[in-house]
Amino acid sequence: MEQLNEVVETLLALARKEKGVDEVEAYVSRNTMTSARVETLRPKGQTVGPFGQLLMTLQNWEASVKVVINKAVGVFSTNYMTRAALQRAVDMAVRNARAMAPDPDFVSLARPTGKRPTVIPPDPRILKGDAGPTLVDQVEAATSLIDEKDLDLAGSIMAVSAEVCMANTNGVSIDGTADTFTVAALTAERVSGPDVVSSGVGWSSSRKMKGLDATVAAKDALQWARLRPERKTAPSGDYNVILGPYSVADLFDNMLNGALSLDRIYYGWSWIPSDIKELPTGKKVRAPRIGERIASEAVSITDDPTMKAAMGSRSYDDEGLPTYKKVLIEKGELKEVLSSSYYANLYGREPTASGFRYGSRPGRLASCEPSSYPTNLVMRPGDMTYEELIEESKGPTLVIPRTWYTYPTRYGGTGFSSSNRSTCFLIEKGKEIAVAPNAFKISGDVSKFLNGVLAVGKDIKVATTWAAASAFMVPYVLSSGYRVEKPQEQK
Repeated sequence: MEQLNEVVETLLALARKEKGVDEVEAYVSRNTMTSARVETLRPKGQTVGPFGQLLMTLQNWEASVKVVINKAVGVFSTNYMTRAALQRAVDMAVRNARAMAPDPDFVSLARPTGKRPTVIPPDPRILKGDAGPTLVDQVEAATSLIDEKDLDLAGSIMAVSAEVCMANTNGVSIDGTADTFTVAALTAERVSGPDVVSSGVGWSSSRKMKGLDATVAAKDALQWARLRPERKTAPSGDYNVILGPYSVADLFDNMLNGALSLDRIYYGWSWIPSDIKELPTGKKVRAPRIGERIASEAVSITDDPTMKAAMGSRSYDDEGLPTYKKVLIEKGELKEVLSSSYYANLYGREPTASGFRYGSRPGRLASCEPSSYPTNLVMRPGDMTYEELIEESKGPTLVIPRTWYTYPTRYGGTGFSSSNRSTCFLIEKGKEIAVAPNAFKISGDVSKFLNGVLAVGKDIKVATTWAAASAFMVPYVLSSGYRVEKPQEQK
C-alpha cells in the first residue's frame, strides 16, 4: 500500500471484525532524514579537514494498531504494509490484549476535544527528500570559517520530515499531516596535541530549509573555541551561575520536561509538588499542586506548538488531538502539566495534546507509545543584557555556555550532576577569565536553581539537545545554587 490513509483504513477495518474488540486505534508514520556530517581528522598529528564526511538519506515507515478488549490493551507494530502483514499485526494486537489483565486505570482512547488545529505548512523540499544539495552547501559554508590550523569543527546538519496518519473508533483522526524541521548542531575545538584546549557549541534550527544557517552555528561555536583559557579549572565551592541558552536548554530537557509530565507525577517520578487525591472512582493518586510557587517570579515558561517557523511546532499530537499553546509556569507559579489522553482521562482532566511518539531516531515513530513531551518550550525573556547580568551577580560567579551529561542524581529528585563541556568563564572583579572545557564537575538542584533565579537576559536564542524532539527558546539566566568540584575531588 502506497498511501498512509489506506494503511490506517485497512487496520481499522480488520480490527473491527475481531470479536469482542471495544476500541481500535490505527497509526502510521513515514519519516525521512537527510544528514551531512562535518568532521576534522587528525591522523598522526596531521590535520585533515574540516570537511563533509557523509551525506545520507534514511527512510523509516511504520504502522501500529492498538485494540481494547474489556479494558485490556494490546498493541503491535510492523514495518510491512501489505494486507497480509497488516492482518498479522491486528491478529497479534488482539492476541496480546486477550493475554493481558484488564487495566484498571484505562478509561478510553482519545476522544474529540472540539479544538481546531493550527495549520503549520511543512517544507515541500524536505518532504520530497530534496534537501541534500542544500545541506552540502551548508557544510561548505560552515567549514569555510575555519582559519586556524589548530581549530576543529564537527557535528551534524540534518533535515527531517515526518508524515503521520491515524484514526480511532472514537472519531479522532488525522487524515494526513506532515512536519519538517532542520537542525545544525556544531562543536568547535582548539586542539593542542592530544588535548582539547578550548571548546564551543553552536546551533541553528527551523521548520524550513530557508530558516537554517549553519554558519550561525559555526560562528557561535568558534567564538568560544578561539579563546585560549587562562585557567585549567575553577576552585571548588558554591557559585552563582550565568547559564547560556544551551545550558538552560540542557537543564530543562533533563530536569524539567519530564517532571512536568502527568504520567511521571502519577508514578512518583517527578519532583513537582503533589498531594494524594481521591478520584471519583475511589482511586488515590498523586495530583500536582496547580497554583503553587515552584520558581522565582522571574520565571515564566510556555509550551507553544503553534509557532509557524519553529522546529518543534506540531498541528496534532500523536493521539490525533489538535495542539495549542499552554502556560506551564507563570511568574513562578505552576499553571499546567503535560498529559496524554491516558492519564488525563484517569485524572478527569482535559488532555493537553502532548502525547508524542518519539524514539531513538528523529521523527514520529509508530512503534513507540505516546508519552508527554513539550514542543517549543519558551522562557519569557527579561530586560538585562549579558553585561548587566555579570554586574548583577554578587559573589563567586561562573558563566557556563554549555553543560554536558546533565543527569538526575536520583530519578524523580531535584538533584543533578553535570560538567562544563565548553570553555566557560570565572568572574573576578567584573572581568571574565576563561576556564578550559571539561575542567570540573557540577552538582546542583533544579528546584533551588528555579527559585534562585536572580535575573533573566533579554535576548532569546533557540537551542536543541540530543534527540531534537523539542526546541528551547531561552535566554541567559543568572541564578544561584551550583556547586563546582574538580574531577579528582568528585566522589
